[in-house]
Amino acid sequence: MNIDPETVRAFSGAFLLAMLVLCIGLVVAMSSKTSAYARADRFSLRVRLPYGTTATRDSVARRGRVSSLTTAITMLVTTVVLSPLLLTPVAASPAFPIIVVIPLLVATGFASAVVNVRERLFRPAPDAPRVARARALGAVDYLDRFRLVLPWVLAVAAALAFTALALQWVRQPARVDDAFAAAAVFAAVVSVVVFAALPAVERLVLTQPQPASDTLELAWDDAFRTTALSALRLSAALSAWLACALALGALWLGADVLFSTFASQVPTWGLIALTFIYPSTGRRLRTNLYPEWLRRPVAPEGSPA
Repeated sequence: MNIDPETVRAFSGAFLLAMLVLCIGLVVAMSSKTSAYARADRFSLRVRLPYGTTATRDSVARRGRVSSLTTAITMLVTTVVLSPLLLTPVAASPAFPIIVVIPLLVATGFASAVVNVRERLFRPAPDAPRVARARALGAVDYLDRFRLVLPWVLAVAAALAFTALALQWVRQPARVDDAFAAAAVFAAVVSVVVFAALPAVERLVLTQPQPASDTLELAWDDAFRTTALSALRLSAALSAWLACALALGALWLGADVLFSTFASQVPTWGLIALTFIYPSTGRRLRTNLYPEWLRRPVAPEGSPA
């Protein structure tokens, strides 16, 4: 069923307005110092790290507030920058929300990395004791191999999907959905940029100093570093997934009307799944990152506690 382009444009305008209101609300909410402590406490539970001291809790809350506020402001600025798209033919495309969401999600991922590079969690006094890792750590020390490899697997899948889309476009262009195809091309361009920048930005995060006075402070810094690296991988995985899903959607929507609902929902399902794989609210660290006194052997499955 064809929808009037002006109706689609109106829905696009309403979507963008809702995004602006949401982003403004997030900026206001993340500005609160009181809520920063509540978010810090939840983060502490998820990463399974105690504070140790009140000063550590204050530092974690401050760092979390800066990170959350930066992300919210990045979302707001990106949404404002994308607003002129309403004046272009893109606004009349059913894929407009996805076209807006792609740079929004990518920008927030890189904003997390910027905070990690610029902000220091702890600032020990010059005469205070210092601790450091015995060796330089790489991304594999912070994220398991599945999370490291997944974006590249999705990139390969996207390349294969685009190959199929290109072949179909040459053979039967009438059976390709133009709106989804255009959105897929946009996602692919964003994905190429993200994957090209990923190694350099990731290296920049990993080479930042980690001033800490004890192993617990070092573990806390690693917790925020893990979150930043996870956000970067999420940006890459999201852009590759959307390029793949939109390319396949362009084929399905053009092939058979029975696939319309399914094809239009696949990108959203993938987005939701990836946010669980790369959570931004903290997750248990890899065992080697915890202080020795916090490490616990894992009992075999089915054994008594």
